[in-house]
Amino acid sequence: MTVLTSGNRLEATDPAAEQAALQWADADLLANALEYFRAGRYAEAEASYTTILSHEPDHFICLHHLGLIAHRQGDHAAAVKLIEQAIVIKPDYIEALSNLGAVHRALGNTEAALAVTQQAIALAPEFAQAHSNLGNALEDQGLLDAALAAYQKAASLNHGFVEAHTNCANVLRKLGKCEEALAVCEDIIAHRPDSAEPYFSLGNILRELSQPGEAVRAYRRALELRPNFAEVYTNLGNILQGQEAFEEAVAAYREAVALRPDLADAHANMGAALESLGRLPEAIDSYRTAIALNPKFLATRGWLHHKRRLICDWDQIEAEETELRTLMASAPQRQPVHPFPVLSMAVSGAEQLHVSEAFAAHFTAGVEVFEHRREDFAAGRKLKIGYLSADFCRHATAHLMAELFERHDKSNFEILAYSHGPDDRSELGARLHDAFDAFIDLRGMTDDEAARRIHSDRIDVLIELKGYTKGARTGISARRPAPVQASFVGFPGTLGADFIDYVIADPFVLPMDQQHLYREKIVHLPHCYQPNDSRRLIGEITPTRAECGLPEQGFVFCSFNNSYKITPAFFDIWMRLLTAIPGSVLWLLDANALVKDNLRKEAVKRGVAPERLVFAPKCSSPEHLARHRLADLFLDTLPYNAHTTASDALWAGLPVLTCAGDRFAGRVAGSLLQAIGLPELVTFSPADYESQALRLAREPSMLQGLRHRLVGNRLSTPLFDIERYTRHYESALTQMWENWANGHEPQGFAIASSLERERHANAAPTVERVAYRACPLCGSHEFPAVLGADCSKHPIYHPSLPPVMNWHECRACGHVFTEGYFDADAASIVFAKTHPNQTVGYDMERQRPVSAKIVERVARRAPEGRWLDVGFGNGSLLFTAEEWGFLPVGLDLRKDNVRSLNVLGYEAHCLSIEDLGDDGRYSVISMADVLEHLPFPKAGLAAAHRLLRPGGVLFLSMPNMENMVWKLLHANKVNPYWGEIEHYHNFSRKRLYALLQEHGFVPVEYNVSERYRICMEVIAVKQG
Repeated sequence: MTVLTSGNRLEATDPAAEQAALQWADADLLANALEYFRAGRYAEAEASYTTILSHEPDHFICLHHLGLIAHRQGDHAAAVKLIEQAIVIKPDYIEALSNLGAVHRALGNTEAALAVTQQAIALAPEFAQAHSNLGNALEDQGLLDAALAAYQKAASLNHGFVEAHTNCANVLRKLGKCEEALAVCEDIIAHRPDSAEPYFSLGNILRELSQPGEAVRAYRRALELRPNFAEVYTNLGNILQGQEAFEEAVAAYREAVALRPDLADAHANMGAALESLGRLPEAIDSYRTAIALNPKFLATRGWLHHKRRLICDWDQIEAEETELRTLMASAPQRQPVHPFPVLSMAVSGAEQLHVSEAFAAHFTAGVEVFEHRREDFAAGRKLKIGYLSADFCRHATAHLMAELFERHDKSNFEILAYSHGPDDRSELGARLHDAFDAFIDLRGMTDDEAARRIHSDRIDVLIELKGYTKGARTGISARRPAPVQASFVGFPGTLGADFIDYVIADPFVLPMDQQHLYREKIVHLPHCYQPNDSRRLIGEITPTRAECGLPEQGFVFCSFNNSYKITPAFFDIWMRLLTAIPGSVLWLLDANALVKDNLRKEAVKRGVAPERLVFAPKCSSPEHLARHRLADLFLDTLPYNAHTTASDALWAGLPVLTCAGDRFAGRVAGSLLQAIGLPELVTFSPADYESQALRLAREPSMLQGLRHRLVGNRLSTPLFDIERYTRHYESALTQMWENWANGHEPQGFAIASSLERERHANAAPTVERVAYRACPLCGSHEFPAVLGADCSKHPIYHPSLPPVMNWHECRACGHVFTEGYFDADAASIVFAKTHPNQTVGYDMERQRPVSAKIVERVARRAPEGRWLDVGFGNGSLLFTAEEWGFLPVGLDLRKDNVRSLNVLGYEAHCLSIEDLGDDGRYSVISMADVLEHLPFPKAGLAAAHRLLRPGGVLFLSMPNMENMVWKLLHANKVNPYWGEIEHYHNFSRKRLYALLQEHGFVPVEYNVSERYRICMEVIAVKQG
């Protein structure tokens, strides 16, 4: 009798049963079949078993073995049917039950595998193989502790059962218990020195311990004992690839797939090695083979998608991305997609968080973390800041950060570099080396050893500069070697990890209302989060257009972004721009031949001659910056903006046009432009982006004006003011540290600009609020203060204002409101600064679909008539209501907004709603984000009731204090809505509904706002 082990070998286990089977008339035929089967001569075995079954259809051994042959040949479904037939004939056939579990595993049916394996154990509790197969199924489900127990049981039942021991060692390794795993391997090697499997496990453990030389020796010994051990070749290739011996790694992988063509891991890893050799077509073929063999291989699917974007192979790329997003949403946590490829996909912040959390979980399983006692850190000493990275060499991160390291205040900070990357012996690498107080090379250390070194250095704040980018060693920071750890610069998104306390950002790139999408607490630096080196050299000699392959005349659009950031949608825009501007060209980086060929083909598909795409070869940094002078406008990408590349362009004096998205990676260029004083180059929809690019190309004087401003602003605005930036950044480090030292959990915060702090310090508050004498809703005089909030960082904050807003809660009705409101004179000062998104026509294309959904819902209840929009802001709701056939009327206290609507031919009034006449004139009144701004909401609702016709509709939107987003922000002390200067009130749904009913309105519909998820939208109908 034979049993299929988890290593896909066949072992004799029940000679007595085989002898019993030989009682059949043609015993020789069955004996031959069993010998063929043991020898792996499956075609001959299959023929013999089939002959036997033609005489004896219920021969359960033949059915079982035919099932095992089908399984070996990859026909797992047929294997299940055959083995199940054997079990029907012999229900206590424990070997078949155990093997059926292994086949179900191959099909991904882990629940079925568990069930039949447990059935085998119930029938034969001493059957070691069944316990081992149970461990396999439990391991597949990520239940490592339970799997370990099952393997240990199997090993105790049969001490010579090599596979049970090696499985124990592998699970111990995964649990981070490498010393125990080594002891298991050494024990089984002592008992079975002729077995290859223990050496394979030993190699895996040594590899985990960052001992590649010892691991290679173990793998070589395994191959001596078993030359056809395909998995050993795979892991040998992995070590060689880690040593950047890519040709040797490919050779090892080829050996593996020659022995086991179905080994998906070998194909996938060979793809990575081929990519490193620049053989992208072969790499993509390898990834595709891996996925064909294992469609659930999500990590490889993610990388394949990324590589296709890298070479601009866009055939069905959107459909592939949609499918991948669906799989990511439903994938179990043990099969995570790498977070980096997801950055360039059109995912939501929630999807990004889901992927990062699943990926981060793999670094914490079984890992012991360091504990930190506050008394071990002496007060009053220099703060010790550690920087963990592989990029202290010629790398984009190093180009950005070199001067920051140099400008650290060494009287207050001691800075240490922990490098796990190459020493490229470059001038930049030497400059970085000299900037640190100590430079520690971690390359020869395991993650555990590296973490111990950092911990022994008593680092106060560890800065993770890699995140999930190439070459990261997240396992080091996962052990929490420092009491405070922050993510910075390298990865533009959440790491989804509980071992990272903070992410360093700025108000534009990562607004505080995205805190619920980040495991880290958000820290805002003023202006821009990204440091920049103001000492970067720009080549003195500007090459000629001819030297760069550019035409002597004609507008030059350029985009020096990485090719994977280019999307079909934005390439469509670029080609329309080339069509609209005769003689223009698009200047791109020469990434590789495939990119050039594919993009030229895509241009032809869009009716553009391929020669209008010009590709810039690689060159030195000064030369690259110098050739920027030949371009007219840099066109950015979305959903992944230019980052260092945008800084390059701005430093070289080239205007950058960007389109800001919803996630960190898609808002970086906008942050850079805001910080250098060019906000008009930040658009918020593809349509606005295209129209602005077209306008700049057609209006040379406008573009020239932007160039002059850029050159003038380069050294006078915050973006390249690295001295001021460093002081702000050091303030953030100090606040992170003090927060921990004072016993607090991590909490979000913002650093005020040094200029703003000086201005505020010199200006005494002169504008006071008119204090509420009673609750503005119920008149109660019992309303104690409950909260003080910093409002000094609000975009419209004025130095004459107090920097703190105090909030009160009415004991009688529960209403929450500020200590007071601004009178007309004060309001004219405070609200003189209109936010750009409140100007008429702002971002109309993007706002229109959101407004359309509101109008559509309102129109079901009031299909026609006049629509009064109170506080109409950018006018989007009014303009959209007009499309539905309503007659729009605007009401706003901002004179410029009213004037803009009047110029466009619309009726608009600069009045408060209380002062407006025309009782009963309106079918609809909308008060989007208005009621909470009124000093006395009751007066506003009374006016709305008066102005509406009977049965008229009132639309309201405002933050909802009852929703979970609000509660989480508040619990984490990062709720920005407490600091909203314009807000006098905060409502819950319950309190708002009661107020509406008091004023003759019946609430009929509730929704969550699409614009701001923290807000509620309510439709109410006038009674009477």
